[in-house]
Amino acid sequence: QLNVDGKVKTVEFLYDGKTETVETTFLLVNFGKNVLARLLGRPYAPDATHEGSVFKINMLCRKLPALKVSQFSALDGFTGTFHLDEGYEAMKLSHRQASQGQLPDKIPCELYCHTLTDDSILAPDLRQQGYQTLTLFALDTPWRLFEHDNHSLKRHAERKCLEGLNAWLAEPIEESLARNRDGTFCLESKSPVDIESELGHYRGNIFHGALTFPFADSASEAGTWGVETEWPNVFICGASARRGGAVSGIPGHNAAMKVLEILGKI
Repeated sequence: QLNVDGKVKTVEFLYDGKTETVETTFLLVNFGKNVLARLLGRPYAPDATHEGSVFKINMLCRKLPALKVSQFSALDGFTGTFHLDEGYEAMKLSHRQASQGQLPDKIPCELYCHTLTDDSILAPDLRQQGYQTLTLFALDTPWRLFEHDNHSLKRHAERKCLEGLNAWLAEPIEESLARNRDGTFCLESKSPVDIESELGHYRGNIFHGALTFPFADSASEAGTWGVETEWPNVFICGASARRGGAVSGIPGHNAAMKVLEILGKI
């Protein structure tokens, strides 16, 4: 629970079964405005543009899958962002199909292999055996498609995404996936409905809301840091700031600069 009235702000939370309270002069908020509204007991009225539309698959691989295009190694292919069906014409079609209430025939997506950059997320024995992680990030999969039958549609979206990936591989991705003790693949899928349920992101929007351009819409916004709220000394330091983004770091920087500005440090 938050109390932002007055000069001193308070944050009340549960820790080890006990209610704790922290007082502060500045409050930096790193969650969506829907969560902020709930904690303050205020209404939240987003429009349709705030709906999330991403689908994620996390995979643990015994090895990186070989590419169908043999002149490029798997290491080269997965070191950067691996794009699938994300051409302009392809995404115009996928967006149109999603807007019509169906999963796209070809779901645009991209993959990241985080362990090629930082393998510390793996246990030492897995690193020694050459294990890698792959994260598939799919687009044009809006929350409303999963709203009524999340389980079934999630399995369907998962299959379509893996089929799209397999079209570019020398062998099916299933041949590279690690398995759990019960024989199932080490694979986890999350739909926008799951993301909302587990993380509180409105309609599964990992960006905390509709994206915004870093331009002032009014004279009153000019010269601000884009992190201000209606409450003094309460600032957005996450993706819902003006020029947010999930991983850019810009909102955190701008919120810190706003505090330093008030303190007269810059």
